[in-house]
Amino acid sequence: MNTCVKRYFCPNKPVKSTGCRSAFYYPKGGSYSGYWLDNQNHGWGVKTSAERDASYYAEKKEPQGQLIYKGMWRRGKRHGFGSMIRKRGTDLQTIYSGEWSDDMKCGQGKQFFPDKCVYFGEWLRNRRHGLGIQWYGNGNIYVGEWETGFKHGLGVLFYANGNRYEGHFARGFKNGEGVFYHMHTGQIQKGMWENDNARTSLMQDEAKIRRNDAATPYPIPLNRLKYPNEIIHDLFQEFKPHGEKPHRRFNDMVSLEFVRHQRQFASFEERFATASGLVL
Repeated sequence: MNTCVKRYFCPNKPVKSTGCRSAFYYPKGGSYSGYWLDNQNHGWGVKTSAERDASYYAEKKEPQGQLIYKGMWRRGKRHGFGSMIRKRGTDLQTIYSGEWSDDMKCGQGKQFFPDKCVYFGEWLRNRRHGLGIQWYGNGNIYVGEWETGFKHGLGVLFYANGNRYEGHFARGFKNGEGVFYHMHTGQIQKGMWENDNARTSLMQDEAKIRRNDAATPYPIPLNRLKYPNEIIHDLFQEFKPHGEKPHRRFNDMVSLEFVRHQRQFASFEERFATASGLVL
């Protein structure tokens, strides 16, 4: 004997899914496997974007491929620790692995860029913000402060050829006070920088930091200064005869000052002016 069970439901109350599902397929493509809470991704889960056909890849030089997120969710948004992976055919490439907040990269994480750059450090709203280190594809390494995706603040930039810059950065360029070490020539450049260009700097030789035994290709000439009095005489030749005159006596200086003071009155009444016999 078969028993028919009648199900009762409230038409005004929506059905909510809570718990774990092995797979949920979206109407426009893609799937999700993991935990739910009130019809939203909540907890650990794996979400895969829609698969692309051959026509999609043919129209793009560098197709993005299929994105896969493995990590924590909260109320339908990525929140917590998780990893974003790009899938192109059978090739899997990690894009980002780290902390998320409100569906954005926030906290500490590691990012792999298409130009072979790798960044590890702090994030804020999908941008590098705070302390971090970045390895560039050309071999350079930057360690320091970031702000809204740019090098900004104090930092150290190591070049692939061995040179090093220590100082201030702004908007991704060397700006402010800094020191540049020319490791292969043994020279230290200290000064002020503006948009990666040295505006005012002082160069000095430092053989201790030189990495090779060869002589400096462009050495700084030795600074052999003369005595101060000789420098003054060379720079101010027109004043040299006056500088070699003997000093006047105190009484003569007082008399000359008196004569100069009285001349301003004599110039108004020329009939009372008389020629002076003093040598000025």
